[in-house]
Amino acid sequence: MIFKSTPKPTASRPRRHGVRTAVTAGLAAALLTACGTGGKEAATTPQGWSTLTTDRLTVAHPAEFKQVAAADLAEGDAAGAVRTKDGSPVGSIYVEFDYGQGINDADMAGTAAEARVQLGATPSETTEIEVAGPDGKAEARRVDWTSTSTGAQGQPPKGTKLAGVMIAGLDTKDRPYLITVNAEKGLLSDKDIKDIIAGVSLK
Repeated sequence: MIFKSTPKPTASRPRRHGVRTAVTAGLAAALLTACGTGGKEAATTPQGWSTLTTDRLTVAHPAEFKQVAAADLAEGDAAGAVRTKDGSPVGSIYVEFDYGQGINDADMAGTAAEARVQLGATPSETTEIEVAGPDGKAEARRVDWTSTSTGAQGQPPKGTKLAGVMIAGLDTKDRPYLITVNAEKGLLSDKDIKDIIAGVSLK
């Protein structure tokens, strides 16, 4: 598997209430293209980007990230795309479903995502966001963290600074989903991350 934060959560891991903040109405509007509170919500895909498609959702990503063949996906991954440089991975985006038990709202989905941040990483913030869905805007959580590559197989060279983002929520049938974006720090701009979020569409 290309580098991705997937450690197993521990029962003693505390829930981090202090890092959760609310996204402003202006940012929420920028993330989504449609107005109002009802009806189908349209995701946006920047020109030239590509899309990962699964049976539960789609998500847009920069064209430099190439889709991983189904046969090469790790167990639990529904779709993925990887960006390489000089033959080494420098960025990845993966979609995973049903990654925790008893998750029944976006807040719980975000907490379960926080618990998967790799050991040694520094969680920076968890924010409330919205993604597009067939019945309007759907609540989700964005989890940000930073870490340093250990140089293990499938990772960038040891010491490379990494920046990760997870998008966690429930699909239209109230099943948890997790989109994990991991890249060399600076490879993706904040606008790129916002465009990825704006490119999520639940089915």
